[in-house]
Amino acid sequence: MKYQKIVKDNYNLHLINTDKFKTVNVKINFKKEIKKDEITIRNFINDLLINTSKKYKTFRDIEIETQELYNLGISSFPYKSGNYHIVSFHESFLNEKYTEKGMNKKSIEFMLELIFNPNICDDKFDSEMFNIVKNNIKDDLKSIKDNPRRYSLIKLYEAISDGPLSYHSAGYLEDLNKITEKKLCSYYQDLITNNQIDIFIIGNLVDDYTELFDKYIKNKNNILDKKSHFLDVPFSKYKEIKEEAKFKQSHLCMTLSSDKITDFERKYVLSLYSIILGGGTNSKLFTNVREKNSLCYSVSSHSSIITGIVTIEAGINASNYNKAISLIKKEIDKIKAGEITDEEIKQAKEIYISGCKEITDSPVSIINNYLSYEYLSYDLAQDRIKLIKKITKKDIITLANKLKYNKTFMLEGTLENE
Repeated sequence: MKYQKIVKDNYNLHLINTDKFKTVNVKINFKKEIKKDEITIRNFINDLLINTSKKYKTFRDIEIETQELYNLGISSFPYKSGNYHIVSFHESFLNEKYTEKGMNKKSIEFMLELIFNPNICDDKFDSEMFNIVKNNIKDDLKSIKDNPRRYSLIKLYEAISDGPLSYHSAGYLEDLNKITEKKLCSYYQDLITNNQIDIFIIGNLVDDYTELFDKYIKNKNNILDKKSHFLDVPFSKYKEIKEEAKFKQSHLCMTLSSDKITDFERKYVLSLYSIILGGGTNSKLFTNVREKNSLCYSVSSHSSIITGIVTIEAGINASNYNKAISLIKKEIDKIKAGEITDEEIKQAKEIYISGCKEITDSPVSIINNYLSYEYLSYDLAQDRIKLIKKITKKDIITLANKLKYNKTFMLEGTLENE
């Protein structure tokens, strides 16, 4: 596998050459420093562009073309990445080695048509498709409260910070209502001219596609990010917050964080700590809170290298709240006191290493591996394995004693269980 980064005048091209897969995968990212009031409109553009263009106006037109391109798959996904918001498009298609000559270029051009030749007339997007997408986004935003986990995490992170951590990745209904066809068109022009553009391609690459990208990407200069993706999460007094909802099950979320962890701890030790605490069926939380005490329907923990936060989640009955909190804290205290076995550390490392090895089985995972390398300076999978093996019990205990309780949020189910 060979990786090459080509910095052009107006975009960055990342080529990952491998003969491991029969497909070619392309990801195009538009990255800009995050602003709360721009999240909704960026999400809107992300959804709209994938559904219509000047050349392929309807769902049916797009469906026919994807079938002509040997069942090409295309999708879009906007997301937050610390201090940035990323509008992302992805496509996967059979390498022309298995179809016919010229199909690679034709497949990539199809994606570029959707993104860079939108269905705009008189400086506004097509009204029919605009309204379809707007209504879909509205339905999604209104349904957030129907998902206990999703809603709980939103409320938890709002309690921790008023910065990018707290911003809703799905956007805001009040911002959606302000978006018009013309306003969306104006913002689209800003997106394609004032965002950092990164193109990742993985496959058995023979031809040079830079001429094709140059034809479509017309921004004047290559916008390069200057701000770190990593978030500094401020500390405030520990607080437990409760909110009632009409569910049978309650959802509990707790956070641990520190403003004193090192770069190595953030990227590696934190992951291992989280796996030992609640990263699987052999973890302390699963074994002692769920299995031995039967307090939770589910319990787990996960960490974020961007925020340096460990989030613990549990599905419980409302009546078990105090006992669940007490038992979770007990397991956290055990790690602080050094009550970790060599077997627990070994199993956690095996889980981590297994995840790293699985990256090479998927073109999308490989792209994301290099994307993290570029955006976060996160080591590539093979290097992560070497570094995780070096972590000692002392490293884990040292980190554990730096972590403090940040906030706890409980979405308390008010409906009785049958």
